[in-house]
Amino acid sequence: MARFSSTLSGVLDILREIDVRAVRAAAEAPFSIVFASRDLLIAEHLAGLLYRGDRAHNVPPLRAAEGALLSDATRLARASLVVIVARADQHNDEAHRLCQALTTAGVPCLMAYLQPDGAPPATMPAVYIPMPDHTIDETTAVDRLVRAIRDMRAVDDLALARHLPAFRRPVVRDLIEETAAANAAYSLGASLLQINPITGLPVAVADTVVLTKNQLLLAYKITLAMGLPANVQHVMPQVLGVIGGGLALRQAARGAVSLLPALGVAPKVAIAFAGTYAIGEAVYRWCRSEEPLSEARLRALYAQAMTKGRAAAAALWQKLRALIRRSARRPAQLRHAVTSHSKNGVAHYS
Repeated sequence: MARFSSTLSGVLDILREIDVRAVRAAAEAPFSIVFASRDLLIAEHLAGLLYRGDRAHNVPPLRAAEGALLSDATRLARASLVVIVARADQHNDEAHRLCQALTTAGVPCLMAYLQPDGAPPATMPAVYIPMPDHTIDETTAVDRLVRAIRDMRAVDDLALARHLPAFRRPVVRDLIEETAAANAAYSLGASLLQINPITGLPVAVADTVVLTKNQLLLAYKITLAMGLPANVQHVMPQVLGVIGGGLALRQAARGAVSLLPALGVAPKVAIAFAGTYAIGEAVYRWCRSEEPLSEARLRALYAQAMTKGRAAAAALWQKLRALIRRSARRPAQLRHAVTSHSKNGVAHYS
């Protein structure tokens, strides 16, 4: 219990150092995604699908996705992104011209084709939405639209997730994976530096601080993406209550590894990944259900994360070894290149 209190106190000190203003501004930035079609009901239906997902009952008041007619030029021109909906089994010259005009005017535009049974795919890059029996396959539609809209990069992922529940799960999953991988890569670099006894202690201290900052920032980003209050003073004390056990587990694991340096670099990298991944998952699950994980479930989650962490550590180590091998070959390659030039009197290698 004393170790947990000490860990939590240190975490609170680190939390006070984090400036979340830019992250909050990105998440709360207003935007408008307009689905445009000859059929207003279809456009509005597809826009409405983006409001289904995690915590669909908790959506900020911004109306971020809506339907419109192709002829509503004023609304389309003001949009952050326009999704033009057309049928793949019909002529769509008007829709194509509109998409080209919007793109030329600087408005990002995405084509979405409804595909009835047997309709051939359109020739230009687009999202294809199946319509078996003339009914939209809503699950596939949401999955493909979410992926395509994110790929357009017209709107920040955090803002998409905060205002449109369909984006919450995929955005949070990517945040967790990316932050865990980044912490693992940082831990690898820091651990290699620690091999030098001159730089060992300062890097070891910075290692813990940086990893914890990244984990706390990840936790805050998840709360924003899930539509929770943006006030850090309001939400983070609750988050610390959820992840406190995870932080203590990570501290204990890293402490055990530091006492046994012969274990090498890989365990530290695996722990950095697993600790970050477990914390992200714990916060995500709490945001989704508003129920904290029990200690037993948290330990099970951490064990699962360690499996992923070991795989991530092995992959990073393989990449590092490949990089070292390539670097080791460069002098030999340089000697060969310079020697070949010297035969023509261009250079001499000594």
